[in-house]
Amino acid sequence: MRGLRIEKPGRPPEVAADLPVPAAGSGETLVRVAAAALGHLDRSVASGTFPRNPPPPYVPCGDGAGRVEESERFPRGALVWLRGGGLGVTRDGVAAEYAAVPDEAVHLAPEGVDPMLASCFFSPATSAWISVHELAAVRDGQRVLVTGAAGAVGSLAVQLASLAGADVTALVSREERAALVPGGVRTIVGTVDAGPYDALIETVGGPGLPARLDAVTPGGVAVIVGYTAGARLELDLPSRCAHDVDLRFLNMIRRAPQAFALADDLLVRLSEGELILRTDRYDLAEAPAAWQALTDGRARGRVVLEVSVDR
Repeated sequence: MRGLRIEKPGRPPEVAADLPVPAAGSGETLVRVAAAALGHLDRSVASGTFPRNPPPPYVPCGDGAGRVEESERFPRGALVWLRGGGLGVTRDGVAAEYAAVPDEAVHLAPEGVDPMLASCFFSPATSAWISVHELAAVRDGQRVLVTGAAGAVGSLAVQLASLAGADVTALVSREERAALVPGGVRTIVGTVDAGPYDALIETVGGPGLPARLDAVTPGGVAVIVGYTAGARLELDLPSRCAHDVDLRFLNMIRRAPQAFALADDLLVRLSEGELILRTDRYDLAEAPAAWQALTDGRARGRVVLEVSVDR
C-alpha cells in the first residue's frame, strides 16, 4: 500500500509504495484512510526532539478520517474520524492507505460530512468553541479581539464570536494574512490598537502579549489559547494587578470530554458551510511539498493529505 514513512529522526517523510497493510489486533479497527491531517505536532515528533516518538521507520500523522474495513466494535463501511490512542506519537499514524487504529481513537462521524474536514477539524474547532463560549463567555454586543485571526483556531474564534453577536476585531501578523480572515469583521495588521476590548482570544503569545492585555478593559477576560510567537515573556505584576484583567488558559487535555461531546455538531456545521475551516489539500504523493509548506509557514489553512478516494 501507499503511505508516508519517516526513516530517521530529523528527516522529512518519504512516499512509499510498498508498505505492508497492517493487521488489526485485539481492540483495534482497520480503517481505509481517506485523508490525513499534517500538523506541527507531526513535525515535532519527526524531529526526534519530542519527548516520545514511534520507533523508526514509522508512519506519521495522528489525525485522519476514513471508512471501517474490519472491526469488532464499529460497522464495516462506517465513516470515522481518527484521533488519540498514541497515533503518530507512540505508534504508527494514519498517513497511509490503511491504518490499524486503537478502538479508543476511532470516532463515528455523521454521514454526509466531508472526510477531508473530518480529518482535521477536531483540535481547531473545539479549541475555538471552548475559548469563545466557555472561557471568554462572549455575549451579544461585547467587543472581542482575536489574535492570529487568519489561523485555524483564530479564524474559527472570529466566526463563533461574531455568531454570538460580538463586535469582533481580527489581528493578523502580515498584510497578506488579512485576506484569510473570515469576512465581515474589522482587521488590523501588526500591532493592536488601544481598544478597549471586553475579551481577548490570544492564539500567538510572545512579547507583544502585554500590549494586547493592556487593550482589554479592566474586569475583562483574556484567554490564552496558543503561543506560536513565543512561549516566554515578562509581565509587570503590579501593573497587571492594577489593570485587573481575568487571565484564563485553555487546557484541552482537561477539557477533552467536553470537546468530544461538541465534535459532531461542529463537524456538521463545518461541512454545511455555516462555519469555514480553510484547508490546503494535497495528494498523498505531494506530501513532501506539503511538509515543506508547513515548515516554511506558507500553509494557508490546515494541511490535509488526500490518501484515497472516499467511497
